[in-house]
Amino acid sequence: MNIRDQLLAELSHFNMHYIADAIGTDSKYFDVIMKMILEDEDPIPPRAAWVAELVTQKNPDLLEPYLGKIIDGLPNYTHPGTRRNILKILMRTKIPEEYQGLLIDICFQWIQEENKKVASKVYAMQIIENHLPQYPELATELYEVVQDQFERNSAGFKSRGRKVLKNLEKHL
Repeated sequence: MNIRDQLLAELSHFNMHYIADAIGTDSKYFDVIMKMILEDEDPIPPRAAWVAELVTQKNPDLLEPYLGKIIDGLPNYTHPGTRRNILKILMRTKIPEEYQGLLIDICFQWIQEENKKVASKVYAMQIIENHLPQYPELATELYEVVQDQFERNSAGFKSRGRKVLKNLEKHL
């Protein structure tokens, strides 16, 4: 299968699942998808990120060699779909210690940026919350940031924000 052609053929749930199923556990195909995320221009990266998100649900180990590159690349992703899917992947991934600081900093920044989509903000909140056992001192900062952003954001942000604030009260 020519993955690029298939990504461009149709932007649909069915097509992304078709590609993800074709990749399965094949690390060579997964490498092609990751290179598209990291190196191509829109509209390829958001579609490739969607496929990567689907593949890593079933085969999370395929992501390990790319974790550093995708975290380092986070500030460069221009499309909201790329950011959303990468954060969704990272939300359920154990992050190596050497990348945790950068990832957490980016997440705090994105939660506070007005131009970021709600899904990215919600996944960023969850990533930070996932790291509270290692960095309990982040609880106060996350609590303050979520409270500060609460009234400036959508119902989706508020819904997740309420849950995060409730969970954070256990850490404060």
